[in-house]
Amino acid sequence: MLAVDKTRRRAGIGTGLVSVVIRRMRNCGCRSVGLETEVSNVGATRLYERLGFVREEFMVKYYLNWGDAYRLRLWFDKEDEKKR
Repeated sequence: MLAVDKTRRRAGIGTGLVSVVIRRMRNCGCRSVGLETEVSNVGATRLYERLGFVREEFMVKYYLNWGDAYRLRLWFDKEDEKKR
């Protein structure tokens, strides 16, 4: 789980944290990154889509609070594999 305190949002912290994880996963040879976010979390969805994630699946009542979710995925390019 990744969360940024409400008083610290909109300062690039979330983008920086997610970017570090993406870079590490790419360097470890992963082909993609997958995650879930609650549909009502518009800020998180916007952040992930800005980083290149695409909506892969809509999941009804996925969370314990009965909230719906999006499954998002970021696929790495074949060019990334050639660089390693």
